[in-house]
Amino acid sequence: MPDEQASQFPLIDLSREDTCDDTPVSHRYRPGQTLRIMLADDHPVVLKGVEMALRACGPAFSVVALATNADELVRHLVRTPCDLLISDYSMPCGKFPDGLALMGYLKRHFTHIPLIVMTMLRNPSMLQALLNKGVSGLFDKRSPLSELLRAVNRVANGQQHLCPSFAGIIEAQSLPYAKSEAPAVNLSERELEVVRLFVQGLSGRQIAAQLNRSEKTISRQKRTAMDKLGLVHDGGLMEFARVSGLQG
Repeated sequence: MPDEQASQFPLIDLSREDTCDDTPVSHRYRPGQTLRIMLADDHPVVLKGVEMALRACGPAFSVVALATNADELVRHLVRTPCDLLISDYSMPCGKFPDGLALMGYLKRHFTHIPLIVMTMLRNPSMLQALLNKGVSGLFDKRSPLSELLRAVNRVANGQQHLCPSFAGIIEAQSLPYAKSEAPAVNLSERELEVVRLFVQGLSGRQIAAQLNRSEKTISRQKRTAMDKLGLVHDGGLMEFARVSGLQG
């Protein structure tokens, strides 16, 4: 099924002279030269910390742009040549949606830029969904920055990288369940995104606007998720999000 969001996101005219100045934008890494990195996170402390860690590595890495929301990130990507993007998963401010919708947009429109996603999500279905979108690396924000530098080196060399904590979560999900364990409830990617945004405090109308769906569709997906989980009250969704790693 085609992605219903693909044609509804704000479009940027890549042919405009003022978006590219006079310099052709290249998104392919040049082996043996400085790796041009773009950073995005809506928390200034995180953004500065990652920038400092990368700059401390000397001339091997160059931080070419910083963004604090999805809109700013897309503008930078249009105008600024880079070889690698490191982006937060959740940046709720701006016209562009965050989460899976943003990551899918980035992979469609900036195909040749490897993407490392920073997140505190621990839900295996969401982590796997990011890999399915074409993300090159997943960095757990609970990990030391040295692990992020390892991810940068591996992804820059064409390898995929998962933080050990995420690798363990995804591997555990694929293991057969013990007889004493209840089978996992599998929500769809869209249902998971609706639940994630709901527990952040967004209303059905706000979620619909962010995900470019109708409010009726959002209500149905929320209700379907609750039915699958056997929940009657919204408070149960908050607890589900907490224990399943959807918050972060």
